[in-house]
Amino acid sequence: MFRNRLFHIFKTAYRTNSKRGIVKIRNTAPVTLGLVTTAYCDEKQEVDSPWSTDSLEHEFLIKQATTVNVNAATQLLTVTLVAIQDTSERLRDALTKEICLIKQALEWGDEGTPPQHWDQLVAVRGALCDLKHNLRTLFSYMDYAEKLATTAAEISYLSGNIVASDAICERIDHACRACNTQKQLTHELQQESLELQQQAIISAPHLEEKLKNDSQNEKKQNIEE
Repeated sequence: MFRNRLFHIFKTAYRTNSKRGIVKIRNTAPVTLGLVTTAYCDEKQEVDSPWSTDSLEHEFLIKQATTVNVNAATQLLTVTLVAIQDTSERLRDALTKEICLIKQALEWGDEGTPPQHWDQLVAVRGALCDLKHNLRTLFSYMDYAEKLATTAAEISYLSGNIVASDAICERIDHACRACNTQKQLTHELQQESLELQQQAIISAPHLEEKLKNDSQNEKKQNIEE
């Protein structure tokens, strides 16, 4: 009986000490491990950082700026190209109308051509003069827009923004090809108009005074272009 009580006392004392030890470990271990982990992470971050945050921000801002520049240059190319195409179409329409009026004047002759017909021809040629002036101005705009877009493509490439650089280069190439197409179409119609005027002067001397001056002006403008 006495031996059983003694064994029970020792057993209770052992359980109490074990619980106290576990409590100490739980209260002490998280703080110690946390400090060790924090120190290790800080040390690793200092060693494994090959660049600074400032350099990343600068590179990002430069790329963003080049993207904005490329978008602006693309918009300028697009707007200028649309204006060139529209003005070229209007110029070709006026040239076609001029050709028709000259053909009718040749068919009717000086006596059979009504006065309002010559008035229409004068009005058409006035419109042609304005359209040619506007078209030359737009082509000069396109030259500057192409230079600006080329600069935007170069700076985008240097900054590492390859996608934007390739996109603006394709846009420049498309704009140049479209402008050359418009020039060729307009030039062909202008040549037809000049040849018809020369034919009219030769075959109908009575039209020489009315067409000669305009024909010479047309040649001068083509040489300037």
